Amino acid sequence: MNVYLVLLEGGGDLEAKIVDEETFAWITSPTMPEGLNQASSIEDPEVPPSQINKRAAHDALDADDASWGIKTEPVRITRGSWDNDRALQAFSADGYETYLEARDAFAAVKAKGDEIVDEYHGCIY
Repeated sequence: MNVYLVLLEGGGDLEAKIVDEETFAWITSPTMPEGLNQASSIEDPEVPPSQINKRAAHDALDADDASWGIKTEPVRITRGSWDNDRALQAFSADGYETYLEARDAFAAVKAKGDEIVDEYHGCIY
């Protein structure tokens, strides 16, 4: 399966995510979402179905564990960096997680027999 690498760096930290094509297209969309030209930030109207489902599944898991209680917030994006905002808030593809080392992300892709076909580089802020 084709997958996409999202690398985020900042403050000495690294996050590596493996995402599906739909999520990668959403992150790297060159078109500013409707409404961002009138406001500095908005709730993202273009969150793809796979990400909506992952966010709902995450919230359902947290509801089962009262000690966590961490509910996902709506995806908010800003005028100057909607792509990076999306990358920060994206969930990894099924069977993958967020890795703190790029080599761990590469090892997971190799173990699944998938292929990284493109990548996005962004910032942690």
